[in-house]
Amino acid sequence: MRLAVTNEQMKAAEAAADSRGISYMKMMRTAGEVCFDRISRFMGGVEGKDFVILAGRGNNGGDGIVIANLLTEARASAILVFVQDLPKSDCARECYSLYEKVVKSTLYIHRKDAVMRLISNCDAVIDCVFGTGFHGALEDGLKELFGFVNGSCPGKKISVDVPSGIDSNTGETAEGAFRPDLTIVLGAMKRGLYSHPAYENCGRITIGDIGIPSDCYSSFEAVLTDNVIREFIPARMRVSNKGTYGRLLNISGSAFYTGAALLSTNGALRTGVGLCTLATPTRVINAIAPAVPEAVYLPLEQDYDGFISDKSVDAVKMELLNHKYTAVLTGCGLGNRKATAELTSFVIKNADCPVIIDADGLNSLAGNINVLKERKKGIIVTPHPAEFSRMTGKPVPEIQRDRIGYAKAFSQEYGCVTVLKGVNTVIAAPSGETFINTTGNPGLAKAGSGDVLAGMISSFAAQGTPLLYSAALGAYLHGLAADTLAARMGLPGILPRDIPEVLPEVLK
Repeated sequence: MRLAVTNEQMKAAEAAADSRGISYMKMMRTAGEVCFDRISRFMGGVEGKDFVILAGRGNNGGDGIVIANLLTEARASAILVFVQDLPKSDCARECYSLYEKVVKSTLYIHRKDAVMRLISNCDAVIDCVFGTGFHGALEDGLKELFGFVNGSCPGKKISVDVPSGIDSNTGETAEGAFRPDLTIVLGAMKRGLYSHPAYENCGRITIGDIGIPSDCYSSFEAVLTDNVIREFIPARMRVSNKGTYGRLLNISGSAFYTGAALLSTNGALRTGVGLCTLATPTRVINAIAPAVPEAVYLPLEQDYDGFISDKSVDAVKMELLNHKYTAVLTGCGLGNRKATAELTSFVIKNADCPVIIDADGLNSLAGNINVLKERKKGIIVTPHPAEFSRMTGKPVPEIQRDRIGYAKAFSQEYGCVTVLKGVNTVIAAPSGETFINTTGNPGLAKAGSGDVLAGMISSFAAQGTPLLYSAALGAYLHGLAADTLAARMGLPGILPRDIPEVLPEVLK
């Protein structure tokens, strides 16, 4: 399992490891060795190459001292530049005393011009200035230095643990922050790096094990991985029938958004639901039924503008009350209308099974979000950042800066599972348990991808999978399907309808 932690959680894990005899000094040396290995691979070897290591006063600077020594031993040219002062933390001072006579070093404030010339001609600059110790704004001297590196260094740029200028708790990124090509995160992923714009500022991210036992992390968010997620995929039993695998009512589609009905239904069927009833206007059924013969259809009347009519809202209510469903999906392609708000509120209050709300179902709740607290059973909401902004009243940039924090707070306040979509989708439960999903790629950035995801999540919920894990499964496998497609075709060519087609392969 991969972990994402706050600064405080990381410090607690390091303290727990130290209490077991894995000293802070040993962790620092291991960190330096891990970084040296990753740097060597990233650079295609280090012998004969020129490196400038920018070091701070704390333990991140200590990591830089170890790296400088290992580069020197490997016959690279390594210049250690202390950007503010000599080391101050105990471990960093101990490292410096060990390697002071071996490693070439200088103080930036004494030799600015010389350091700039070194940066202009080196193969790589390694950032070991702040690590997890930064918050606020960069001082002018460092802003100038990092600005020169970002704009004028012809070589690679590498950050150790956290790019300097990023608050690793919140993801806040200071003006003039160091912009690496590679970030080597130490121990566990820092939570703030999954926020935006921090994530975009990290370049490629790799995580290095520094020897902390996994049980030293007493609290964390889990990053979804294949070995973690597959245990939650519903098993297919030898003796079973369609009823064994759930009954989903999918209330989706309109004349304007025919595809939403098709894509959400295919997403559900391809992830194993036994029976999917699609409640949608007759015009939509006529358009898509030949492509989805496996679905059951509930024909609805449409009003003059192609959306479900008020009369049909009553028909859906009767269907819900008179039939036994194991999950209900509502919102895909319904339109943000009064009828959608009425129907969504009714489903929340009356469905005797889990409810998954997507797209216009979410938009329709923006003015009545407290209805979520009137739920009869569990709820999953699947907003993208703009929809989440309408639901919470918070600006999108503010949400993006702390996606984990906002998703967790919303789930705890409204008692639902929140799937905050986007790069590094956050899946949060009312209990505070949280997953981060890193599968997927820009090929998903097309209208209709979210409809497929909503259908997948609803399918797992209908099959009886706990709601948090239904959401996690859907997000992970949806992204994995896109990654599978990306291995075969260019990202611009991936269509939402391709995703259900590769799900049987992904689920195998």
